[in-house]
Amino acid sequence: MIIAFGALGASLLYAVGYLELKGSIHQGATSKRVNIFSNYAMAAWSLPLALLPFFFPKQFHFQPNWAATLAAVTAGVALFIGRICTVKALAKADLSISAPLLGTKTVLVALFSILLLHNPVGWHLLTAATFTVVALALLQVGPDHNKNHRRSAVGWAMGASVLFALVDVLTQGYARTSGVAFFQPVMFVVLAAMTPLLGSTPPAPEIAKKRLLRGGAVIGFQAPLVIMLIGLFGQATLINILYATRTIWSVAIDAWKGEGNAREFWIARLGGALLLLGAIVLALLK
Repeated sequence: MIIAFGALGASLLYAVGYLELKGSIHQGATSKRVNIFSNYAMAAWSLPLALLPFFFPKQFHFQPNWAATLAAVTAGVALFIGRICTVKALAKADLSISAPLLGTKTVLVALFSILLLHNPVGWHLLTAATFTVVALALLQVGPDHNKNHRRSAVGWAMGASVLFALVDVLTQGYARTSGVAFFQPVMFVVLAAMTPLLGSTPPAPEIAKKRLLRGGAVIGFQAPLVIMLIGLFGQATLINILYATRTIWSVAIDAWKGEGNAREFWIARLGGALLLLGAIVLALLK
């Protein structure tokens, strides 16, 4: 029950948070400013986890080791680069395009396991790959004058998907052994420590600040929530299936409140999001 409520709640928060961040970009906030604020928000939400073993020693253990430390640092670096790709994708295209595309990470993990680990190819994965190709085509439906931006968004989102898949694998492999109260704060401290590397950027205009603050705070909360669920319960398959519903939420909310072309092309994009959701489920249940 906790897993279902947490993962489904995070998927809805994901769509709401990124809609606000996309709106702040429309109102003049730079993608770099969006990235900087949301990175620090993620770290701020995660740091209190380090205190949990002191208050709940039976539920939250704290067993750091060198392997887990290296994994947490690597995950933090991957998350930092993946966040850059995510915000670039968000700036290039509507939420109903960029957000569902980030769900391809699950299918990519399955495909990489074939290429790198020589795992057998089953009908589940072949069907998932086919669904993904069709979904990518449907999600890019839109006006001709934005075609290059949509293609660019696909590239950025796919890059983010690969990096976030690495974060998931490292979290599942090391957070449960070292303790989520150790692994997650270390990972997000690395993210925060690397954020100044993004450089300086103009402050957000007054009109954009409220949406930037709301979106950053929501995204800052939901991302650590998903990682904490994986670290605590280890059921990455179930959590990723439930969290994949963000593809549907993103299209629905963008069609309702978005500023781009989502209302005009919501049927095609919803079809793409549904196909991608099906591909994710098939890849996870292979």
